[in-house]
Amino acid sequence: MLTGVSEEAPAPQRRWPRRVLIGSCVFLAVCLLGGAGLYVYVKYRFNQIPKKACPDCAAADGAGQPMTVLLVGSDTRTDISPSEAKSFCERRDCSDQAGPNHSDTIMLLHIDPRQRRATVLSVPRDLYVPIAGTNRRDRINTAFSASIGTLIQTVKQGLGIDVNHYAIVDFVGFRGIVNAIGGINVYFPAPAQDAFSGLKVKQPGCVHLDGNTALSYVRSRHYQYFEAGRWRSDPYSDLSRIQRQQDFIRRVLKKALAVRNPVTANQLLGSAVKDLQIDTKFSEGDMLRLGRRFRSLSPDAVDMLTLPADPVQIGGAAVLKLHEPAADETLKRFLQEVPAPRPGPPSSILPNSVRIRVLNGSGVSGEATSVAKQLQEAGFGVAGTGDADSFRYITPVIRFGTGQQHKAAVLQSAVVGGAELREDPTLRGLDMVLITGSGLRGIRLTPQAPAAPAAGPTTTTLPGTAPQATPGAPANRGAPPQPQC
Repeated sequence: MLTGVSEEAPAPQRRWPRRVLIGSCVFLAVCLLGGAGLYVYVKYRFNQIPKKACPDCAAADGAGQPMTVLLVGSDTRTDISPSEAKSFCERRDCSDQAGPNHSDTIMLLHIDPRQRRATVLSVPRDLYVPIAGTNRRDRINTAFSASIGTLIQTVKQGLGIDVNHYAIVDFVGFRGIVNAIGGINVYFPAPAQDAFSGLKVKQPGCVHLDGNTALSYVRSRHYQYFEAGRWRSDPYSDLSRIQRQQDFIRRVLKKALAVRNPVTANQLLGSAVKDLQIDTKFSEGDMLRLGRRFRSLSPDAVDMLTLPADPVQIGGAAVLKLHEPAADETLKRFLQEVPAPRPGPPSSILPNSVRIRVLNGSGVSGEATSVAKQLQEAGFGVAGTGDADSFRYITPVIRFGTGQQHKAAVLQSAVVGGAELREDPTLRGLDMVLITGSGLRGIRLTPQAPAAPAAGPTTTTLPGTAPQATPGAPANRGAPPQPQC
């Protein structure tokens, strides 16, 4: 997939300070505009969106056929005031942006009306691929610097995906959407900070984020969290950020799609479309079909995937290369060439479709950090880390949300030393929580094929791994339900 192009060191990278989540804004704009009930109103809002020709877009087969949309977040600041630019500058780089735009967030949305499925694929911005129209490889986000057409062709050549339409938006639209719906609540399992993006969460728990603070959260690439008495840095910068972004997208979609007040809906749509750009082939009918599809789906039912990739050093630069064969399996899942993972057996579930929060339940310094890193190396998605309610856990505990028992079995098969499964109907925003314990002996890089969960009690253990009593310590009872947002 990455052959046939000469190896060169990546081009020198200017550090663009506007690294923000835009995918959710584009995603939401498409869903809302398509879901609006009045045709005249849809046409009015649709006509407000700037459009450009896309000769590199593949022709769609027509109504009722699969469609793939490239969603791009641009780091441009050309349309904001100097005061706004200053308010979003990073601590070490407050210069105005000049020169070519870079893509901060790259997502692909695939809809197949016949299968009644929607899948979203996040592409790491540092993925090292052949850049279309050149004889070199580089980070995929640099393709957007040349043109949207170059990025579309790079996606086609590097990933084998035909793009039918594209949508681009800048970070101002994202901030406006979050403010229009009254902000978003996000659960932080531990205090968190990022001196570069401005993120500062002093206490764990449910935290309300407005447009500005949400921007600091989803921009964060130098994420730190407080665990076992000290601040620790997230070892998987962009890959971890993708997991946080996907969780945030689900939260935004849930709240926005529940809006019924016409004044709020009008304000929300206004924010969604004013900073959006699409291709001229993207018709009102396409918008309506997409919107109606998402109106009929729960945001939790949208299959959100991330391309598995491994960090490598090439020419002195830190980049990511596809992790095979998991990457090919993920691409097939995205294009819906394989059955949906829900409610299929555990053997059909890809680790990178499982969203996990890791909590330190042993008190061993840095254990949540270490386990999170191992899980990501095994292909799982880690959406957060922190401390459990107690440091006296022995057997690790997996708390999983309603209907996620098959995913929990996949995670359980990866835990060396065994783990208890406990259903937690209060869990929202992710699939499960892994609480480490003193009996944890690591994470398998390749999870063993798990058996389907048996009917009956939802609490199970792997053979030979029943909880052990410790003098003076209570038996494992699992963490009490945490406040969810």
